[in-house]
Amino acid sequence: MARLLLSLLVCVLCSCFVATAKLPNIVFVLVDDWGFADVGFRNPAISSPNFDQLAKTGLVLNRHYVFKYCAPSRASLLTGRWPHHVYQWNLATDATAGTNLNMTMFPAKLKAANYSTHMVGKWHQGFFDPRYLPINRGFDTSSGFLCGSEDHMTQNAICAIDYWKNNAPDPRNGTYDAYIYRDDLTDIINSHNTDEPLFLYLPLHNVHLPLQAPKEWLDIYPANSTCDKRHTLQAMVSVADNVTGHLVELLKKKGLWDNTIMVISADNGGAHCSGSNYPLRGCKETLFEGGVRSLAFVNGGLLPESRRGQSTDGFIHIADWYTTFCKLAGVDPDDSGTGKFSVDGLDVWPIITGENEKTQHEEIVLGYNFDFNHPGQGAIIVGNFKLLVGLQNAFECDSLGWRPLNYPCSNGLEGPDCDPYCLYDIINDPTEKNDLSKKNPEILSKLLDRYHSYSMEPRDMQDQGYHSQFSVPRDPDACKYMQSNGGYWRPWKNL
Repeated sequence: MARLLLSLLVCVLCSCFVATAKLPNIVFVLVDDWGFADVGFRNPAISSPNFDQLAKTGLVLNRHYVFKYCAPSRASLLTGRWPHHVYQWNLATDATAGTNLNMTMFPAKLKAANYSTHMVGKWHQGFFDPRYLPINRGFDTSSGFLCGSEDHMTQNAICAIDYWKNNAPDPRNGTYDAYIYRDDLTDIINSHNTDEPLFLYLPLHNVHLPLQAPKEWLDIYPANSTCDKRHTLQAMVSVADNVTGHLVELLKKKGLWDNTIMVISADNGGAHCSGSNYPLRGCKETLFEGGVRSLAFVNGGLLPESRRGQSTDGFIHIADWYTTFCKLAGVDPDDSGTGKFSVDGLDVWPIITGENEKTQHEEIVLGYNFDFNHPGQGAIIVGNFKLLVGLQNAFECDSLGWRPLNYPCSNGLEGPDCDPYCLYDIINDPTEKNDLSKKNPEILSKLLDRYHSYSMEPRDMQDQGYHSQFSVPRDPDACKYMQSNGGYWRPWKNL
């Protein structure tokens, strides 16, 4: 009997400890179209003191991979899937499509552990039907805009204002969007109940087109320091830096920072003719490293001291944060079921802590759009090697692929494109100058076999059945609806 009572007492004490143990606060900052070298610690032409300090005292992720443009990277993060298992097309403002409703976004997973979940910024995951809104995908609150791009100053997008809060249009348009985000972050953190763990998603609109910045930020750079586009983009990076620094200060003042892990990443490489991905080749919209290897680093009180001021070459895909965050929160990351692919992301916390920096993935699928009926672009990494399939949309401006940092305006072609294949040893040739596709036919054949293995998957599930940007359905009457219903973008169908 005494042993039984002792066992029961131990169980009760353990249960109390688990119940009262502080779950980590999780913050993810996503900077839109941020170039690999568009930060002060890689480019002295950029003023970003907060980013620089977070990287200097944090862990820089040297090989953090994303998709080549906006919406699929966000979908990959939020659902934990390879892009082609969600979609690989950007959602037009009037698109009648969105991220698969069968997939559970990880904020909804975190709510099972009593997390308070908030989003401030750019959604770009569909909104034609109310079910696609952030507050119906796991967020307690959301504010910002719903589509992929808007005027930073007026919040106008094509034919209507796109500014939204929770369940209704937000009338605060007419102010530089990042300034409104600062206000919302202040409200969220100051009113947060510290008895609950916090998840905050901050997908900033900067530095996405249109290139716009308030005069006070333009003025910190000499007027003749660079070409006009870069001058504005530099200022936009500084605004993103300021908002992120403000968020860190809020977390510290609220007493949350010591129990927080913060990830900061670009959603894709810098855009051609404006962003700098030096020394990587290519830019946004290509699967070269400059398009898919993002600027990224981690900080927060939960980062081990041994990892501060360090960097890691461990391969991480943006989909991995789904599983990593779920495990940190003590919830099951499994999301298998009918009509959806299982979660592809793996737990990369051992890479962050330094426990095991070996990449867990046998392969990383950067993009897949090829079978013998649907040729297209794609890329896959296996070991040291990266296969690119199809033309990569080489641009006349190469995002400084081969330019020094202090000359940020380029007009040269970036080199031969991939037709039909390129093969690179990206460990020893990270700038992708030496195509091995004809020199190493055995390695090429091996990677092609791995790549083509995805043709065995149900094609109607890949990309949700839409295999190109042009096949995504759009509503030609959407603008008429917005203009006759208050002049704000909002859901206009209820399926």
